[in-house]
Formats: sequence, C-alpha cells, structure tokens
Amino acid sequence: MIRPGRSTRYNATAGGAGSDTDALQTDVMRFMSILGLCLMAVFALVQSIPLQETDVIPPEPGREKLHAAIAIQQQRAQVLQAELDHLMAQIENTKVSKTRAHQELKQVVDQMQQARNEQDRLKTELDVLRHQLAEGRDKLAGIEQAARNKAQSLHTLQQRLRVEQKTLDDIKQRTSILKIKPVPTPGPPVIEKRPPPVPAPVKKEFTLRFASDEALERQVAAGSVSLYAMAGKQAWRLSLSHGRPVFAHDTFPGWFHEMASSTVPVKYVRSLGESKDRPAQSSIVWGVQLPPATKQGIASLTRGRQGGNLVIAADGRVALAPE
Repeated sequence: MIRPGRSTRYNATAGGAGSDTDALQTDVMRFMSILGLCLMAVFALVQSIPLQETDVIPPEPGREKLHAAIAIQQQRAQVLQAELDHLMAQIENTKVSKTRAHQELKQVVDQMQQARNEQDRLKTELDVLRHQLAEGRDKLAGIEQAARNKAQSLHTLQQRLRVEQKTLDDIKQRTSILKIKPVPTPGPPVIEKRPPPVPAPVKKEFTLRFASDEALERQVAAGSVSLYAMAGKQAWRLSLSHGRPVFAHDTFPGWFHEMASSTVPVKYVRSLGESKDRPAQSSIVWGVQLPPATKQGIASLTRGRQGGNLVIAADGRVALAPE
C-alpha cells in the first residue's frame, strides 16, 4: 500500500523568475512520477481481481483491505490534482511577470535612446557655441589691436599739437613785444630767421614675419595659416598643390595681419608673378590669417608697447625679436 505523501508548496517571488520556473518543472516531474506509480498500483490491483465471478467468494478482510487501498489512492490522486492545478497557476503567473518585465525593459531601452539623442543634440549645440566664442575672441582681438593703433595715433597727434601750441605761444609773445617797442627809424630790412621746424616724432610700428620660409610653408600646408596677396578689392590665396605654390582668386579676407613684402619668401612672390591675372607688384599688400592661439600671443606681446619685430615660429608661437 502506498501512503499519501506530504505536498510541498512554493511561493513565487518577483526577483527569482528563473528559479521558480525550475522548481515548478521539478514539482511537475515529481507529480508525474508519483501519478505513474499510483496508476501501476491500481492496475496491479485490478488485474488481481478475476474477470468472471466464481463461486469462490474472497474472504471479507481482503476485500475491505482492497477498498481501503483504492480509497487512499483516490484521495492521493485528488491531492496530486490540486497540487498540479496550483503549479499550473504559478506557471501562468510567472509568464505574466515575464511579459511585464519585457515591457518594462523595452521602456527603459527607449528612454536610454532618447537620452542619447538629447546628449548628441546638446553636444552639437555646445560645439556651435564654442565655434562662435572662438570667432568672437578673434574679432575682439582685432578690435583691441585697432584701438591700440588709434590710441597710438592719438598720442602722436597730441605730441604734435603740443609742439604747434608752443610755437604759436612763441609767435604771440614776439608779437606782443613788437607792439610795445617804439617804432624805430627806418633802416635796412632785417630778415628774421625762423627756427627750424621741429621734426615730427617717428611713429614706431610692429612688423610681422616668420622665423623661416620653412616655418611659414609648414603652417600653410597644415591649414592653420592662410597667406593672401591683395590689390584693391581683389585677393589671391596661396595653396600648396603637391608642394608647389599656386595662387588663385579668393574672396577678400575680412581680417588679416599685414606682412612686409620683404618678409614674404621669394618663391611665393615669383609664383604670384607667374599667375595669368597677376596684379602690379607695386600695389600688392601681403597679409596672413593666423590661428587663435597665435593671435592671442600677438595681442599679449603688443599690449603696452609702441612697436617691435614679431617673429612666428614653426609651432605657431610668437616672440618679440630685439630691434
């Protein structure tokens, strides 16, 4: 006789979906094994009963024992059926939890993609703002340089004004003295010698050149420096085609640092002279557009000085050469 076993129940948790499924599969296999054993026992008991009634009546105790075993197996089958229904309900709950977890995961992935798109947009806007800030700094450096030039010109004009005012005061003083003196008898004309004119102070300026031809060529090839030849409202820009200098028409630069023609490499001057629509050499103005770091170095060196020689090295650094 098979005794009824104790049924073990498992509670599903939200954090252990995989382990609950394994436990449910184990319980189902165990239930199927127990159900098979029960059916084998029932089949064995049924086969032991004769198919046809005979005159021999089994003893009463054996029949009662058989009925009791059948009743126990029926109860066991009901208990196992209840356990099977409970396990199937747990499996359905696990499927629902898994579907809900997939939906939540999809929502999280969508939110992460939206966050990445927003981050890319903000990064693009930040790059645009940085570019605008660099352009603003370049314009500010040009305005500061123009203001310093204007201040220097104003200082020169003030010096000349003081000299002219002093000369005017001397003339007024001599005129007042002549008015007070009595009129002398006419005599031979006296030629008054005027003092020699006071020469205007020489205005110092800044000159810009590169440390060597190779330094200029290296930065032009790298694209950090642009060299222009300008005449009137036309401009020609230098480009290095396979290492060979070539000048081509370009838009007139909005800003530039002027270079003395004596500081421009001879091969660049010759290359401009070989152009078809070359300008007259006497009307050419040479200028360069420099990177922001070089422009800041020039602004720092020229601040508070009247003039000097600025030299740009191959790495873009600026130094003030001794005069």
